[in-house]
Amino acid sequence: MKPISVHVSEDDYEELKSMAARTGRPVAELIRSAMAEYLDRERRGRLSVLDLPVHDSGELRERWTRSGLLDEMRDR
Repeated sequence: MKPISVHVSEDDYEELKSMAARTGRPVAELIRSAMAEYLDRERRGRLSVLDLPVHDSGELRERWTRSGLLDEMRDR
């Protein structure tokens, strides 16, 4: 793990210490868990090519399979 320094308000730190005492977990673990949840939520919020709306560009010249499309994308 990479150690970092984080500045928090006194009120937030007191609340974290209280939560740590109630849950039996160290403050650092609570912060790591909150950061992991935030990063996971941000990753899931990214737009995927699969989420883009369909664009009607006419008839396909040939039918694509999922694996064929992925192969085509990797070749570019």
